[in-house]
Amino acid sequence: MEYVIYGIITGCILIIASIGFSMVWKTENFLNIAHGQMLLIGAYMAYLFKSVLNLPFALAMVLSVIATAVLGLLLAKVFYFPVRKSGILVLLFTSIGLSWVIYGIVQAIVGPQIRTFGLETSKMIELFGRQILSFQELLIIVISVACVVGLHFILTKTKNGKGFRAMAENRDLAQLRGINSKKLSNYVWLLSSGLAGLAGILLAMSGTLNMELGWQQILIIMSVVIVGGMGNLYGTMLAALIIGLSMDVSTVIVPTSYRTAIAFVIVILVLLIRPQGLSKGGAH
Repeated sequence: MEYVIYGIITGCILIIASIGFSMVWKTENFLNIAHGQMLLIGAYMAYLFKSVLNLPFALAMVLSVIATAVLGLLLAKVFYFPVRKSGILVLLFTSIGLSWVIYGIVQAIVGPQIRTFGLETSKMIELFGRQILSFQELLIIVISVACVVGLHFILTKTKNGKGFRAMAENRDLAQLRGINSKKLSNYVWLLSSGLAGLAGILLAMSGTLNMELGWQQILIIMSVVIVGGMGNLYGTMLAALIIGLSMDVSTVIVPTSYRTAIAFVIVILVLLIRPQGLSKGGAH
């Protein structure tokens, strides 16, 4: 039972981490490899806010998400927007280069040591006399559900959300209909980077904080998006849960070191059976 719980928690974090990557793919049409390093930035910003400035962890988390969102937009404006017209390969290699730059800068600031947030061990929730999960783990699930509900509301009920869906389907047609693609693109980068920062914090909460976090997660995030159907947000959410559960439940029979490989096995199986992923289409 505990492996299923761990899988759900992993899936919930993957949902938050993968949604932003999928949104950028759908609107900008390139694989933003640097998205993984935004998880790293979010986690280390929260660590610095809490450990260096001695802020309450909840406040450190909120400030970190906001700062990561703003930084993500600034990086997009400086590095991605100027080379948009050069094609997706230029954008891809720009994102790879930016990933290494971010990695080097963060390591120069905080060092290579493994760190933790130093949170107190939370009480375990019991069900039928068995300890099921901790309050911290429950918080991760609650935050993930809140993000999914909030994103669904944004996409279906707000002007920006409907504009994003239109731009995701056909950017040129959306512009002809009067949709401000520049404004929406800024909105997407803010949301994508903020969610990535939040995912990094939740990952560090459930384990440790190390410099390889971004590189480790970007491959799994890409697996999730491929299985979900490139750019399909709801398919991505479902794929995140499937892959999260599969990776953690699989540790019952395979060594933990092969946990990430399970994600790629799922990608291969899905592509063999259903090349377009779990679902076709865009954000809806």
